[in-house]
Amino acid sequence: SDPDARPKGRVVGILRRNWREYCGTLKPLHDDRKENVTAFDKADRMFIPTDARLPNIMIQTRHSGNLENKRIVVVLDGWDRFGHYPRGHWTQVLGEVGDRATESAVILHEHGVITREFGDAILRCLPPADWQPGPEDLAGREDLRSLCLCSVDPPGCKDIDDAVSCERLPNGNFRV
Repeated sequence: SDPDARPKGRVVGILRRNWREYCGTLKPLHDDRKENVTAFDKADRMFIPTDARLPNIMIQTRHSGNLENKRIVVVLDGWDRFGHYPRGHWTQVLGEVGDRATESAVILHEHGVITREFGDAILRCLPPADWQPGPEDLAGREDLRSLCLCSVDPPGCKDIDDAVSCERLPNGNFRV
């Protein structure tokens, strides 16, 4: 009944874990630890996710040296009740830290964007690469190809068909 008291609660059970794949990099080893790790020794390494809201994850790997300065994908295996960090394992190397293609792959992976190649059946449905819309395609439509548009569809949407545009008018106002 104290108005200044903070709300309290207690976890009584976990119905479903929302674990997924996480992108990030390994915390660099101190120089003294680098000398003690041989090629195929198992090493406990701290994984730092790119999403700072997530806890660091402890992984055990024999490929410690090969994963230095790489963006990797890690999956959680569990979190011991008394453990400070969850445990996981790495599944994929995305590339070098700082590389533009690697960092783009991290962003796409973190947001669940499917990046695999389209199958032949889908590619056969596409028009030729040099296709341009003709007058019959543009009939009854307003041509907005000159505008810079941004999709406003919700995350996970399969039909990206809602967009917005914003431009500054000569009088200083904006048209949305």
